[in-house]
Amino acid sequence: MASNPLLDYTGELLQVKDLIESHFSNGEISIIEENVGDPLKLLHDLFSSGKVKGDTLLNVSIAGVLFPIFSASNVFKKIYVMNFTDSCDKHFKTWLEKKEGATDWSFVSKRVCQLEGKAHGWQEKEEQVRKAIEGVVKFDITTSSVASVVLPQVDCVMCAYLFNVICRNKEDITRNLKILTSWLKVGGYLVFIITLNMSFYRVGQHKFVALTVDEKLVKESVTKAGFVIEKAEVIPTSVESDIVNYKNLLFLVARKERSLLNL
Repeated sequence: MASNPLLDYTGELLQVKDLIESHFSNGEISIIEENVGDPLKLLHDLFSSGKVKGDTLLNVSIAGVLFPIFSASNVFKKIYVMNFTDSCDKHFKTWLEKKEGATDWSFVSKRVCQLEGKAHGWQEKEEQVRKAIEGVVKFDITTSSVASVVLPQVDCVMCAYLFNVICRNKEDITRNLKILTSWLKVGGYLVFIITLNMSFYRVGQHKFVALTVDEKLVKESVTKAGFVIEKAEVIPTSVESDIVNYKNLLFLVARKERSLLNL
């Protein structure tokens, strides 16, 4: 009997809240330290160092996940969030507007406070993030033109776990990087988190397709998109899970050297 085909990230069967709460926000899930805890420490160290700075940041992450921008909100006065689907956009705004059904991100806010040496204040940290969010935009990378989105040129683009689920081949990685960093100033920074050697992830009873990539391919794609890589750290994984099958994470920081796509 033929197995069921893997589903697509942008399809109607993806439950955004279930994706976030089974992979990224719940402190009780087995993969939380590798998926979120380790990247939070790297992001804290990066933004505390003063290496990546400026006034504006664009977060383009899977399902609009919030954890990448908590430490960034200490640095950037204006943060823009880009979502690819209506369901991602709608769910993100439930947290932003404190509506019923919002994901609980207190695990992340409390962990960031710990990294900053604060015993309390996680609610204030969440308010700091809300106040820093200047705008939320929807952009379908498969059908929309860059010119259809009104955004300023930003100092940093943050992208976590997105490219495994929106890219279908290696050419897509460079192409989509050029598109999503067309709003990034020359000299600005890309902060990129991606899973290595992953082929699927599971949300509820459904299994979704992911592009399998290795460290070499990611680095080559980033360089082809006009960047100079300044940091690349592989985060080893040790927890086996039936909801995702990646082998390692790659945390990468790259400076935009030239623009390859005109707005």
